[in-house]
Amino acid sequence: MEKEDETTHEDDWIKGVEMNSIDHKITSKEQQHYTVLSESDIKRHQDADIKQVSCVLLISIVFSCLLLVHHEWSVLKVQEVWFDDEERVRKAVGLLKQHKPRVGFPNSKTLTCEICLDVVLCDKVRSASCDHLYCIDCWKKYVDTSINDGPNKCLKLRCPQPFCDAAVGGDMIRELASESQRNKYDQFLFRSYVENNKKVKWCPAPDCGYAVSYEADGVRSNSDVTCLCYHSFCWSCGEEAHSPVDCEIAKHWIMKNDYESSENSAWILANTKPCPKCKKPIEKIDGYVHMECMCGFQFCWLCLRKWSNCCYNCIHFPYKDIYKKEVKRNMVSDYLDDCTHYFESWTRTNLIRKDALNHLKHLMNGGHTKRLSMLYQRSEDDFEFIEAAWQQVIECIRVLKWIYTYRFYLPKSEQAKIEFLGYSQREAKTVLETLCYCTDKELSEFLHASEPKNTFDDFRLKLMKLTNVSKTYFENLVRALENGLTNVQVKKYGVSGLKRRLREIGESSTGMKKRNRNINLN
Repeated sequence: MEKEDETTHEDDWIKGVEMNSIDHKITSKEQQHYTVLSESDIKRHQDADIKQVSCVLLISIVFSCLLLVHHEWSVLKVQEVWFDDEERVRKAVGLLKQHKPRVGFPNSKTLTCEICLDVVLCDKVRSASCDHLYCIDCWKKYVDTSINDGPNKCLKLRCPQPFCDAAVGGDMIRELASESQRNKYDQFLFRSYVENNKKVKWCPAPDCGYAVSYEADGVRSNSDVTCLCYHSFCWSCGEEAHSPVDCEIAKHWIMKNDYESSENSAWILANTKPCPKCKKPIEKIDGYVHMECMCGFQFCWLCLRKWSNCCYNCIHFPYKDIYKKEVKRNMVSDYLDDCTHYFESWTRTNLIRKDALNHLKHLMNGGHTKRLSMLYQRSEDDFEFIEAAWQQVIECIRVLKWIYTYRFYLPKSEQAKIEFLGYSQREAKTVLETLCYCTDKELSEFLHASEPKNTFDDFRLKLMKLTNVSKTYFENLVRALENGLTNVQVKKYGVSGLKRRLREIGESSTGMKKRNRNINLN
């Protein structure tokens, strides 16, 4: 049994993984629960939703847009409330049935504007879907002011007449607004499709114009998404992707380590005591309770009294409160030591991930895949496996980074889980190191080659297999951690059985058979 466990790391962690067809693209979106949208995609979806509501409800495009804005761009919600009570919806949104504005009076050529009180020609006045007529100049000022007040005002603009709920449509706003204000209004309307839509969010990465449309199924616990700019974030909380820890723990961890000065202060409080005379903090490393500060003052570490007044007398009395404070202080000190250790590991791994991300961007923006395409006379789509491999490297590093957070919050009483997690971390690093070596060292030989190599197809097959294996391994690991390692028990799985348990998790998650375990990557 011991000899069997000492096999090479490739054969060791590749066991239990059933390979998909190599011809199938790793970057396939078939099982993806989200879609990355460009600005043109967002505009196309927005226009399609407006037309759909207009056709189903038999209303104008303008009214359809107002309904969707009022109901957060939910087509389903608009249709439900409309067919449930059309009159109530019209009143709430301001869609009067008399939607054709009246211009002037039949027997009059002029009209007095009710805002500026100027007498103007009838063809120089406008109204919303009501009978309240105002001159064009007043309307322009009213529309421009509402646009300056922001999207919440101009996208739900009502008639200037007090107590009139008639909505001002987008066509009228565009007609009356200045060119700069018109562009601003169109931008507000465009962005509202994302910012007010519960199914779409902007990518939080700086200077990224992509949005992500997410389809929740009620089953998936992991809501991490990755934008086309390679930024990964959690759909639920908006923070960076943090599986296998949940949103609450991730938020607590980030807030904890954002306040560096607060943690330093907590460390000082936990590990030092102030000199009773000069108040400077003093750390006691070892030795007796007789302390002497740099200011020359001598005191007792336990009771903080002047040493001449104490002289070990406090030790002979039952100072229970002092003892409790010391125990509590030691507990806080241990807690802060753990926090520092895991945060440093978390930060160090995060820097490695950033380096890998920069390498991927340099690789994709540097025209390397295009050069390979010309060198081997193939389509650029045939080299997508390189991008997929580097994306998997970045994902593996991200998971390892958050495993440090997972370990920090794991209770010390869960000894079997702690041992299992330590083992799985070492195995995961082996998986990552193998993939990194192939994507970095071995790939560089082909990137810098001046002529085609006969071994390229073999390398392509190997890297695609490695990527698939790493993806499956880390997905199974994340799934096990998200489930709280519920099947890890002290009696059933000792330290020697952790390796077998890790394989069992992979087999139960992927439904694989023993006969498919051995895979030759070469």
